Amino acid sequence: MLFYPSHDIALGNGVRHFNPPAAALRLQEDLAWLADIWNQGRTRPLPWGWDWDTRQYLHQACRIPLKELPDDAQLEALRQLSSRQTTIHILQQLGYQGEMPQFLATIDDVRNYINVHNAQRLPFVLKTPWSSSGRGLILWHTPQDELLKRASAALRRMGGMMGERWLDKKQDFAMLFYIGSEDVRFAGFSLFDNGGDGTTYRQGYLLSDTEIEKRLTSILNETQPAGSCQTGSRESESPPFRELQNALVRVLTGLFHPFFHLPWEVGYVGIDMMITDRGIMPCVEMNVRCTMGVVARLWSDRHLQPGETGRFYISPMDQDGHFEARFEKD
Repeated sequence: MLFYPSHDIALGNGVRHFNPPAAALRLQEDLAWLADIWNQGRTRPLPWGWDWDTRQYLHQACRIPLKELPDDAQLEALRQLSSRQTTIHILQQLGYQGEMPQFLATIDDVRNYINVHNAQRLPFVLKTPWSSSGRGLILWHTPQDELLKRASAALRRMGGMMGERWLDKKQDFAMLFYIGSEDVRFAGFSLFDNGGDGTTYRQGYLLSDTEIEKRLTSILNETQPAGSCQTGSRESESPPFRELQNALVRVLTGLFHPFFHLPWEVGYVGIDMMITDRGIMPCVEMNVRCTMGVVARLWSDRHLQPGETGRFYISPMDQDGHFEARFEKD
């Protein structure tokens, strides 16, 4: 189970052993081969993400001594870093100028958040602290009785909710990083689309980092003719992707410094971002795990020739109950 798509759900449940739903288990089995992509050339296996089930698998199936794997305190620290609460810290460190997400600890906090945003006719989304692939999100147009019922259940299970302003998104993308034994390094860009209500991963683009940055720059220029954006750039500056990349390396170094010089490595971290009608939203959430964006990035770097492009798809469950992932060149 080096590929463990239920990782974030397991973190949200906060248990030592999580039994994934049947569909998640089938996805895990059908796409297990994806782990070969981020483990190619490694002497020690790197899991999708660190949790109690993954540690047990590496210990029992891969014969790695427990002393060379995260202990309970380290797993809990990584779990807390995986919470969407960390987004607030990252945005503060980046000097984000938009409306900050809020952590809502009680049902009264949730009710007040709803009332304030409804009074100002501001669309919003409520998010559980841990979830993946669009799960755990409640949009503002949900009937209020249902919204409060779902929020109450999430508060009981996870101790809080995140309230965030809904932004007019133009493009999803991510910056990818690798947390190694001594430092944090930039691992590339991910460009992807979410389908349905805009919250569930649909497809990733197989492109060079240079091409992704070129496309993002074009989209940003179309949405922000004056060149201004919420990350704080001046009109005379080019889009601040490189500046943002360097700033995030500094922020992540501070967050993950306690995990340097250990027998194991944290591995990949993805910072999901958006280009909106107001500019760059520099941190929608931080995924402390491998991501489909990492898979697309590594495959592109290894298999695309200069000028080639393509797409990475994960199919919905088919009529026989199976999933398929495929890489297609244009």
